[in-house]
Amino acid sequence: MLGEELRPGLRTWTAHHEEWGQEVRGFAIVEDERLTLVDPLIVGEQWAELEETCGRRELDVLATLHFHVRSGAAVKERHPGARLWAFEGDRELIEKRALVDHAFAIGEELPGGLVALGPLPREEVVFWDAARKALFVGDVLLGEGAEGEGFDLCPEPWLDGAGLDTLRRDLAPVLDLPVELILTAHGTPVLGDGRQALVQALA
Repeated sequence: MLGEELRPGLRTWTAHHEEWGQEVRGFAIVEDERLTLVDPLIVGEQWAELEETCGRRELDVLATLHFHVRSGAAVKERHPGARLWAFEGDRELIEKRALVDHAFAIGEELPGGLVALGPLPREEVVFWDAARKALFVGDVLLGEGAEGEGFDLCPEPWLDGAGLDTLRRDLAPVLDLPVELILTAHGTPVLGDGRQALVQALA
């Protein structure tokens, strides 16, 4: 199976990003008939693990923003039936990296039972998984070890001039959700009391 299991049906793994020069993290929701990948970077033997995990399941790929399409094009090449989903506001940049099969809007229910929240600076989105009380985040929130100690907002230069106050405002509605897990694409995820971690990061 691809990666390690965080919760039943929820898996994660890391891979070295050659351009970024660091380990980054991807996630998979494994259901009986569907496999949903979020921000996947797949290297080396992980391709064989993906094959084993996928089996006869339908395969969908979601990215929180265009930078995180990562192995999306290669997944589609190896699995011609795979579908790549893109937030409609970020579709143009995503299509420079991989062929988009479906564009989605904020609030739309997506494969894996995910719902897109946002938009955030750079037309980024986060995905909410109500069944697992998990929030999937790309660049706007960083886990332990990504840019120092602790879970926190991304560095302000990443926001292309939007500013951290804008990001705090845009993320504030997430505090209304019963977040337990915060699944970060960079650094160690938050695997308990996620809402309190959000409160502290947004303070």
